[in-house]
Amino acid sequence: MIEFQYKREKENILISLKTDSTQIGTFHRIATIIYALKMDILSGELSTVIEQGNEYTIDSFILQADDGDTTKAAFQLGMMMDSVFSKNAKFEEILEKLQIQEPAIATFFKETPEFIFSDLPEKKQTCMYLESSAGRGLLYYVSRILMQNQINILSATIETDFETGRAKDSFYLTDGSGQMFASTDLALKIRREILAPIQSNSR
Repeated sequence: MIEFQYKREKENILISLKTDSTQIGTFHRIATIIYALKMDILSGELSTVIEQGNEYTIDSFILQADDGDTTKAAFQLGMMMDSVFSKNAKFEEILEKLQIQEPAIATFFKETPEFIFSDLPEKKQTCMYLESSAGRGLLYYVSRILMQNQINILSATIETDFETGRAKDSFYLTDGSGQMFASTDLALKIRREILAPIQSNSR
């Protein structure tokens, strides 16, 4: 099940998405399609809710289209979302057809990013705060690493500071077994993998 709505908001696109697909990697699928269609997430909210005993992800984003054609971009996005969340869809095959070019990772980390993990015992979640240079593909890149490490994104707040040009994103997470992990080797591994491009360039 997928419910997708969009509307133009000045030069941007406001979209909302509700789906019963709540497995690890759901947000990465969304971020991948947005990136592939040459759009950038300026801000957004991700949440997981339970309605009548069923779990849903409810996400809303403000997007910017690179070419300025917001109507065409939003229509393409709706079509792709139906494909991505179809029960018969194989995401790997969709990726092959899109022929995605990897983002220039170094542009996200022009300055040393602020990167903090902290456990929230009252919520039984780990908060990952990432502040870095903004740029199209940052969330595609970060969400892929989280998915590869079997991290579940329960909710998130995505913000772009237009005065400083920096992304300020907070993700609320659990590991593959539903546990917090800020003080474990897993957090160190994720940090190392996200920052690998600037670490290799500094050698």
